[in-house]
Amino acid sequence: MKKIKKLLLLTTVFIVLFIQPASAQTMYYDTHNHWAESDIVFASNTLKVFKGYGDFTFRPENNITRAEFITSLAKTAYRQNQMNEIYTSDMSYSDMSNKHWSYTFVISMYEHLKSNDGYSFTDIFPEQKFYPDKPITRKESAALIAVFCKDSIYDNPLNFSDVNKNSKFYEEIKRLYNAGIINGYEDGTFKSNNNITRAESAALIKRIYNDIKTSNEGNYLTKLEFLPIKGEDLYTYFGNYNLNSVNQIDRRYIKAKDTLEYVSFGGYIYPEDEHLYDLNAIGTMAALRSEGYYNVAGTNFYLITFGNYTDSEKTQFTNEILQNIINRNDLNDSELMHIFTAASKYPVKEDLYMGALKKWYNTTGSDNAKANILFFRYAYYVKNNNKEMLKTLAYEDLKKANDVPSLLNINWGLTAGSTGVDFKNYGFCNYNYSLYKDTAFNKYMQNPPEPINYDCDIVELANMLLIEKSVKPPVGNPASYENIFSKYSLNRLYVLNFLGEKERAFVEGINDYETIKTFSIYKANKPASDDTYTGILKKVKV
Repeated sequence: MKKIKKLLLLTTVFIVLFIQPASAQTMYYDTHNHWAESDIVFASNTLKVFKGYGDFTFRPENNITRAEFITSLAKTAYRQNQMNEIYTSDMSYSDMSNKHWSYTFVISMYEHLKSNDGYSFTDIFPEQKFYPDKPITRKESAALIAVFCKDSIYDNPLNFSDVNKNSKFYEEIKRLYNAGIINGYEDGTFKSNNNITRAESAALIKRIYNDIKTSNEGNYLTKLEFLPIKGEDLYTYFGNYNLNSVNQIDRRYIKAKDTLEYVSFGGYIYPEDEHLYDLNAIGTMAALRSEGYYNVAGTNFYLITFGNYTDSEKTQFTNEILQNIINRNDLNDSELMHIFTAASKYPVKEDLYMGALKKWYNTTGSDNAKANILFFRYAYYVKNNNKEMLKTLAYEDLKKANDVPSLLNINWGLTAGSTGVDFKNYGFCNYNYSLYKDTAFNKYMQNPPEPINYDCDIVELANMLLIEKSVKPPVGNPASYENIFSKYSLNRLYVLNFLGEKERAFVEGINDYETIKTFSIYKANKPASDDTYTGILKKVKV
């Protein structure tokens, strides 16, 4: 029966490889239901750093050689611009020359480790010969990978019974363990001299790839994010028009707007259809503005979006839009999203911007819109580098903890310095971690207020120790607020980082991360959420 199943699976592999297009994934019949199947698929297809054998096997339990592992790691590092491929070196192992298939990869790694702090390639492989075809050990692979793993969120003590502080590469093994890249065995050992298998190497490669990706600070907290509003991706008339009963002036506006929209989406106006369109639509919008047409939001929005005007002129147009919003009541959420997305690009007047935001807030019934109003208020002060006002807003929202209804109850009466801002005050909400100010882990261990649980996560910041609680505080927000809280969390962390309050950002970030792990939207998109918060926490950890 086993032979029949194996034959059927092999037949399937042949069908996939010879009938599917060239872009089909590489499959191995001996990795089905293997613990590392997804890692092997990723390393083989996404990274393309592993190949199988001619019989369509991967042989996951086979040992991997030094040359094979370094080749896979080097290719991964090349892919993420972490290492340069080189072709000459002073490497002097007597059994390595350019005749060996892995030579370029090995010398590239050798040269890269010259810039590594603490140890070199020859510290990992100290013999006179390199022995490229010798199975690589756990300690050797850890030392190589650690060169590319610079940070970890957690600072848990290393409790492998066979690794101590005097062990070679202790700090590197500890960092990799805290980064989730390596694990020990069930008996509490690391077994440094054990060889690693091809399956284990695929898992390591995938983990270090993700670790490198989440260590790129430029990928995280680079902008404020907004919630979707239905219709915001469509151009609009910015007002209610009955197309069957509009007057001649309204028809001019509608025809110009429809023309701009049509052309912007790639439409071509054929000569025989020219009468259906406005061939000078921007000119028409400018004329309507000069004539005092009531729909200032509409004419000016399309002048800003499609017209060839200076930033100074666009700023003036935007100020006029904001005043128009204050004076009218017929603009909907999607139209106002269009307007404030555009308005946030220009140095508009604060009283007009905030007045228009408040008008939107008072007329909307959408929680998503109210959250976006909160975010647009942040955006204005970020753009204008008004950190004092931004501190006041961020601090006010921090005091509301994670309560979404309270956050959406915006206080419009705040002024810079109107609240006593103290970002070192962490007593606003129940955290998933116990917080100890001015306490290092060693100091904590001398007289712990409660017994330490080594299964929990521990973080040491410059001025604070965080120890994960065994019982987490309940999440009060209903499921309907998950999306709002998720976006608010990212924007709150963006603002705190912008203000330079990194320690506070880390505390809030790690608490938010634990909270979001309880959400249904997290379960539906776990890898992306994990990457996002891992990257953020690495960026703000001090």
